[in-house]
Amino acid sequence: MGEVVAFPGRKSAAASQRPSPATVFEGAGWRILEFPQAGQFLAVSGYCRRGVEVGRFDPRADRADHHSGTDVAILTSCAPDERLSRCAIAWLNEGGPEIAILGASVVAFGGRYHFWRDAVIEVAAIAGRRLVRLLDGSIALVQGPAPEPLLDPFANLPEHRRRAAFDRLPGEVRAGVLRWADPRGQFGALLDPPQRH
Repeated sequence: MGEVVAFPGRKSAAASQRPSPATVFEGAGWRILEFPQAGQFLAVSGYCRRGVEVGRFDPRADRADHHSGTDVAILTSCAPDERLSRCAIAWLNEGGPEIAILGASVVAFGGRYHFWRDAVIEVAAIAGRRLVRLLDGSIALVQGPAPEPLLDPFANLPEHRRRAAFDRLPGEVRAGVLRWADPRGQFGALLDPPQRH
């Protein structure tokens, strides 16, 4: 069972000592606000009245230590927004939280985060489908505002190297994508379907 944390009353001393919301980053038309009492970061802009939660942290943590224990979920609560993605990426790259949960529109490479369009190194058209190879070596299908990951030969976990979206493609399309992604057959063992026990 989890730890039970008492919620402070309105007039408690602890609540009155908590800092008020503050802007921690601004860019691309968005502001990222820190709400210490709620333990969250919220992105707001002139065209998004509700705001979008971009991260959480433990509100009991020392103010100077918020970022070290923070997970950041970028654009998981609404449809992808390129300006918000770019704002959140700049925040992460310029001293934001160290731990991030990334959406498909964000690519991590070389110790920095990139918007997926900035991370494209090669484009292909296979059976009428547009595919991209990204900086991190992954292959994605481009449809809509964010790419759909298909293959990631360098993923740490074997089950993340070959995505379900790839297995849903017709057989001849899968073969064409594999020929393009791995023309010398170097990653065959890595990209084979995971064995089920």
